[in-house]
Amino acid sequence: MKDYYFEEAEQELQNKRKKKKKGGFLKGFLIFISVIVVALAVFFATIKLLAPDFDFKTLIPESAQTFVKEDILRQTTTTTTTATTTTEPTTAEPTTQGMMDYMEFKEFKTDAAKEGSAIGALLNGGKVGTDYSYIYHITKKGIYRLSPESESFYRLYKSKDTLSCMNLRGDFVYFINEDDHKLYKLPKGGSAPKRIARDVKFAYVYDTDVYYITLDNSLCMMDVKKHEPTTLYSSLDDEMRLVGVSKHRVFFSVTDFNGNIKYLTVSKTDADEDVAEFREAETADTDSKLVLEHGFMYYYKPNDKGKFDVVRQKFGSDKEVTLATDADGKNYLSTDSNKLYYSKSTSTKFRMFEINMNSESRRCLMTVNDCDKTNTLKIFHGGDYDFVIGKTSENGTHIYRAGCIYTGSTNYMRFVDGKWSY
Repeated sequence: MKDYYFEEAEQELQNKRKKKKKGGFLKGFLIFISVIVVALAVFFATIKLLAPDFDFKTLIPESAQTFVKEDILRQTTTTTTTATTTTEPTTAEPTTQGMMDYMEFKEFKTDAAKEGSAIGALLNGGKVGTDYSYIYHITKKGIYRLSPESESFYRLYKSKDTLSCMNLRGDFVYFINEDDHKLYKLPKGGSAPKRIARDVKFAYVYDTDVYYITLDNSLCMMDVKKHEPTTLYSSLDDEMRLVGVSKHRVFFSVTDFNGNIKYLTVSKTDADEDVAEFREAETADTDSKLVLEHGFMYYYKPNDKGKFDVVRQKFGSDKEVTLATDADGKNYLSTDSNKLYYSKSTSTKFRMFEINMNSESRRCLMTVNDCDKTNTLKIFHGGDYDFVIGKTSENGTHIYRAGCIYTGSTNYMRFVDGKWSY
């Protein structure tokens, strides 16, 4: 009996030790979990404070994101087809995937010195460009070269055809002949251009590549030396327009026959990656004339004054910065370094303005009197000289003017009969 008592007491003591040990382990585990939770909260709060635009989804493996979407949220991913990459334009229009409205800003760190011209200037017609040694400009008589130092000039290429989309890159001038719809490459020291693409209506050169849009709305990319085009996207819609490029993607818009404008982006190299929308669609009545330059979107928004706000927005950000409130909304916005260029029209005058986007100061570069709001005037920034080209009204006088940035807005040269004169 005695032995049995001590055995029972020993067993009870062991049970108490086990319970105590188990309770201590559970308590320690809960403390450990609490520390982890607090640490994670501090980590996410710090990241959000230092980088408000940080995408936390990048911390989750893509396979895990898919699992969360399909198994937890009960969402079904969209089945898409791949964009066709070929040397011949395709007729099938690729399926688009979800909205791609955020990318790391380093994706847009391109070099302005490698641009053939600003995209906004090309969309305005691409009649003027500069390599910062000379100013090249297209007239009804061909392509001329103007020296900013002496204001001397000569005709580089003679042509009576309508030329546009001039890009200056390296030792060459690239341009489109709108009469035969061909893209040409002209040595700066020569007079015999070489055809490098057919059926072209728009072209933009960056670094060693040219991005162009064909008459049948195919977006193509081609090395300027190899001349072997790749079709990135083909559309059956009414119009296609280049918006901008980044390191690995091309941004553009397509307008259907009802005037609806859709903004799309496509990879330059990945044939298995589908086209994606990067901005909400618009209509022809609300066309913002969007241009994407080096990670910033520039566009118009109508205001209650009957005019247009000039707006800048960083890609991936919801913040809009209004740079001006008196634009006429006619010319595509173009940039050069930290400067932006836009036009303003009244019932009697037309003005070209420059905005310093750092100081927010602005100045009038060129004034054209005796014109109305039906004018077809286009603005071009050419380094030390700015140009206004077009008609003063729908049936008005055609003018071709250039003014130095160091003189007043009414002091300008006229180009008449193949010559510049004051």
